[in-house]
Amino acid sequence: MKFSYIAVLGIAVLFWSCTTRTTLEGPIAVRATGSGSKQTTSVRANSAPVTSAEVNAALHRIFADSVSPTSQQHSFTTGDFNGDGSPDLATFVRPADSKLKTLNDAFANWTIQDATQAFFPPKDQRVVIMPPKPKPQSAHAHEVLLAVIHGYGQNGWRSREARQAYLVRHAGTGPIEARRPPDHIEGAPASIKQSEIIFEPAERPGFLFWTGSQYAWRSSDAQSQSPAHRREVRQ
Repeated sequence: MKFSYIAVLGIAVLFWSCTTRTTLEGPIAVRATGSGSKQTTSVRANSAPVTSAEVNAALHRIFADSVSPTSQQHSFTTGDFNGDGSPDLATFVRPADSKLKTLNDAFANWTIQDATQAFFPPKDQRVVIMPPKPKPQSAHAHEVLLAVIHGYGQNGWRSREARQAYLVRHAGTGPIEARRPPDHIEGAPASIKQSEIIFEPAERPGFLFWTGSQYAWRSSDAQSQSPAHRREVRQ
């Protein structure tokens, strides 16, 4: 009798645990607009002016002494580059010659990417053959890289929890500024409408944008020659 009671109790506990789960992340709060539709409430991001000291502190938090910022003017900018509502930081850096091994470590907390090697599947093609996986990128001595730190929460890239970072090769040399994206960018994800691009107006005008998995370079000439852009101009 005692054994039967324990067995029934065990089944009841198992059933309860299968039908109950702990909520790790609450739903996004919504509020009704005047028209009756629902709208997501966003957290007000920290939009205080950026100082060079803050940029240096963020770089040291992520990369320690593996990189150093360049000394040119307008070498950094902030904006929501990946469209998650949290401010991100983009700044040009140079690798420290004595820290290249650390910087290129396969288990580092950042990702080194080449902005010219982003893959965009052909449109209107049902079967897409993926290209061979590109070789891991490495930083080189005296090379100018664009460090991008994705923000976390209200404080964005300033937050100590902001750890997702990228070192982007072939991303230009500056100056840079955050801008709203063009109406259409060939190959860009739908989230680009909520994002900003990293625009470089100088030597080789163009911009970087987030594809959803990496940063890709698009020259201003290539953007102006895209079919969608030509249709917009004609209209």
